Amino acid sequence: MQSIRSTVTLIACMGISWALSNSLPTVAASSGPLDDHATGGPLGVWEEENRETLSDPSVAMDNASLAWDAPRPIERFRRGFFQGVELAGGALLDTGSRLGGLDQSYWEASASFGVPLGSFTNILAVSPFFRADHLAGPTELALPETLYSTGVNLFHRKEWTPRISTTVLLAPSVRSDFTTSQNAFRLFGLGLINYQSSPSLKWSLGAVYFDRADLGVLPAVGLTWTPREDLEFEFLMPRPRFRKRLWRTNDQAEAWLYAGASIGGNTWAISRDVGASDTIQLEELTLSGLRSFVGYEVIRAGNRGLRVEGGIVFRRDIELEQQALRYNLDNALFVETAWKF
Repeated sequence: MQSIRSTVTLIACMGISWALSNSLPTVAASSGPLDDHATGGPLGVWEEENRETLSDPSVAMDNASLAWDAPRPIERFRRGFFQGVELAGGALLDTGSRLGGLDQSYWEASASFGVPLGSFTNILAVSPFFRADHLAGPTELALPETLYSTGVNLFHRKEWTPRISTTVLLAPSVRSDFTTSQNAFRLFGLGLINYQSSPSLKWSLGAVYFDRADLGVLPAVGLTWTPREDLEFEFLMPRPRFRKRLWRTNDQAEAWLYAGASIGGNTWAISRDVGASDTIQLEELTLSGLRSFVGYEVIRAGNRGLRVEGGIVFRRDIELEQQALRYNLDNALFVETAWKF
């Protein structure tokens, strides 16, 4: 997986801008072979759901000369404990025949809740999730047909000054085929200090812990540039992208077209039947790849909306960590969708 690690390090140097806005992170997605974000994975929590502030940006900036002369942002949260439900699913089709090919599909369900920590301006977002990834091939590797991920995303953002904020995201989870508990517990973690240097430029510095067999701790450094309120460039790791707003209906709904790239994959604890002796071997399975994608997202007030995304996955690998085996796969095409209500 040295090639993936090198690419990851390069992207990290390009920048991470995980400077989240104040709305509640309601998409609780575990990481999967289609995408470490996959509506996000834990990464999808901050990236898809936290773009608008809980209050008017001019108030948050506390400086009229820095405030956007823009329409009121869409309220991405609900005024209550329950913040909504998301259903997501997708499929990936192998375009080649290495190892006989490996097709994948997944479905996921999550719910989100907002827990005040002393006041309603200091919120802990709690998002439990359950996800199943289904594999089709290669049969000679004796891989399980289904991989599971279940856990909870815990997100907190605090503004210390009008320009400085901190972001913390923890995602403890169990990732396995449900036949073994050894090495099944995983903990994704993110910690950032964010600095809003101007209304159009936001900087971030911190670290991210993937807790994957192929990825450990990476630096988190980057920026988000918003030259206009309908145009955004995210120089991010692991999901740099460009966004353009297509339409908006007052402060109730808007639609965005976007394109970018991301790191996909994850690690699961599994057991394998390795031969005629019926020996069961405990193993750590890692599926990885790099994605290029385009997507369309509709955001509605009250944390509702939908998303459709598709693209290509390249540099795909299968790794069996205990045996130190790695297999290359051909490129694949994917499509996925998510519905929040």
